Amino acid sequence: MTNSSEQDFDSEPISDNTERPESVPSSGAGAGVTGIGIGAIAQEIGLTKDTLRVWERRYGFPQPMRSSGGERLYPQEQVTKLRLVKRLLDAGHRPSKVLAQPVDILQHLAESSGVGQDAPDAELDHLISLLRTSAFDEFRFFLLKRATRDGLERFVLDVAAPLSARVGNAWAAGTLQVYHEHLFSEAIQSTLRALIRPLADAVRARSGRPRVLLTTLSGEGHGLGILMAEAMFTLAECDCIQLGLQTPLHDIVDAVAAHHIDIVALSFTAVLPAQSIANGLGDLRNLLPPHVRIWVGGSSPALRRKLNDGVHNIAGLNPIDDTVAEWRQSAML
Repeated sequence: MTNSSEQDFDSEPISDNTERPESVPSSGAGAGVTGIGIGAIAQEIGLTKDTLRVWERRYGFPQPMRSSGGERLYPQEQVTKLRLVKRLLDAGHRPSKVLAQPVDILQHLAESSGVGQDAPDAELDHLISLLRTSAFDEFRFFLLKRATRDGLERFVLDVAAPLSARVGNAWAAGTLQVYHEHLFSEAIQSTLRALIRPLADAVRARSGRPRVLLTTLSGEGHGLGILMAEAMFTLAECDCIQLGLQTPLHDIVDAVAAHHIDIVALSFTAVLPAQSIANGLGDLRNLLPPHVRIWVGGSSPALRRKLNDGVHNIAGLNPIDDTVAEWRQSAML
């Protein structure tokens, strides 16, 4: 699976005569133009370069300027709108419904649909304030203290997952920067791994089943979701094999055979276009033996659509334990 497809989150068919021509350099283009390049935007916002180009042609937004060398450069006001668009897409809105709207309409839509609104929690708000003021040692200390006090399950459900949403909302609002988000990810992932490791070793020593392989497909570079899923699978006494991120399909198939895997678990954010997800899951399903299950989860709107036969969407972290219990029951029949 690649990101070269020009399908984005919106599956509506678009004929050739409805696509807009590529933006031409503005009158201010040239050596004096300042803005953020498309690679940096794609990494910061969590979208692919292809998606940004498709939106530019199809919907007329974003409208980058051009450097003297022809590189797309995005002014800050467009970056701000793209952040808001990304949060609305994560909440299930379609590109065709939001990209043409002005920022004030998008902000009203976000408020009315609850996007970016955090439930009250003084401890989580305190952690966000520590991030915002760059008190990273204090941030790591309070994370570890909460993890030690609450244990793995409660830490995942009550801290890691909602705190991740808070960080995303603060980033979308411009009150946290990308480096804040990266430092948050490093701290939360190192804390989770420290909690998971001893239990995972004990489960492996007992030859626990099912054996679950966890990874993401090529193009999906966000790893916190799959790590939180690993924690919940481990708590359900599954023997987990973590492959990391962006694993090619044939490597997944080889690992399944080498480690006698029962379930392949994949996580998706809104980074990948819906068609790329569908193609990747279809190809993987065809490559794997029929008895190996594919379970998916995450925030991608594509998972709310009809999935390929033989692919099961787990809607959240809480249902993992029951889903594993159902697998064990079916394996005994």
